[in-house]
Amino acid sequence: MSTTTKPTVELAAVVEQVPGVDELYPATPILTTVVKQVVGALTAKPTSPELVTLTETDEGLTASVAIGISDVDAATEVCRRVYDTIEEYFVASGDPAVTSIEVKVARIG
Repeated sequence: MSTTTKPTVELAAVVEQVPGVDELYPATPILTTVVKQVVGALTAKPTSPELVTLTETDEGLTASVAIGISDVDAATEVCRRVYDTIEEYFVASGDPAVTSIEVKVARIG
């Protein structure tokens, strides 16, 4: 299984506009994020955390996002809106390569 992860700044901006989403969190594991930040600081090439990632596997492309949501709406509703928004983004872009979408709730309230 081959994986490559790329940041998707445009998609992150779209997800941040979804009603109920307060914040995006790094989608990569915390250890990976910390290591990248340390390496960036040591090499004087700072990197931004990847808020939305696209991971290529043998099964296809997976889009992953971790969100913070308000406690006004139900978490399931906000996750569904985010899922639908990501799906619509790829349909509109003409890139049907995404086979899986992962929406994780990192914080409620």
